[in-house]
Amino acid sequence: MENVNHWKGRLWYAYGTSMTSTEYGKYVPVVEKLSGLRVVNKGIPASCLTPDGFDGRGGMKIAVTDPDDGKKEADLITVEVLPNEGPNVGGIYDTDGNSFCGCLNQCLRFLQENTAAQIVVIIMIGSNTYKPEDPHELRKIPNYEFAKIIEEVAHLNGVPVINAFCEAGFGYARVKNHDYQPDNIHLNDIGGLNMGNFIWSKLKDIPLWIGPGKAEDN
Repeated sequence: MENVNHWKGRLWYAYGTSMTSTEYGKYVPVVEKLSGLRVVNKGIPASCLTPDGFDGRGGMKIAVTDPDDGKKEADLITVEVLPNEGPNVGGIYDTDGNSFCGCLNQCLRFLQENTAAQIVVIIMIGSNTYKPEDPHELRKIPNYEFAKIIEEVAHLNGVPVINAFCEAGFGYARVKNHDYQPDNIHLNDIGGLNMGNFIWSKLKDIPLWIGPGKAEDN
């Protein structure tokens, strides 16, 4: 029996960092081609959820919590995180606007309250200059631990996770020679192909969310 692609023709709002953005992102076009999704790319280079992150304002959180950008029509909303966040990680139950965990909790709950989309957190790879056991210079914990914290916050909110950091194959021993990344983090075409193939391998098995009034469309 042939598998049915339930994402074909659906509307995808993709929030995230430069790794998602049209300027630097390489995985989104791969997923778009494989899935048949219609993409609205909301990735912002240098952005983050927290006000103490790389952009100094939490630009991704501002975008995610904008109620008037059309996301209410989306079938899929992805929030790609890990790069660019500041030192204040917080705890998984935090709901403040300063810590990363608090900001992620706020964003996921906003999306759940204001859309009928399937929401998915994508935990992106970090810099290829860090070994898995090395503490991040700002957060003082390895990115592996940070990825696990992100996963816990998503699960706390009942949100599916695609953990590219832990599962996509971009380990330090493979990427340190820059065969897949021309700089310290961004993907080249072959890196984007591998990342896109991985993300689609997970996304294809995440079901649609059927909201009120949408059952007749499925």
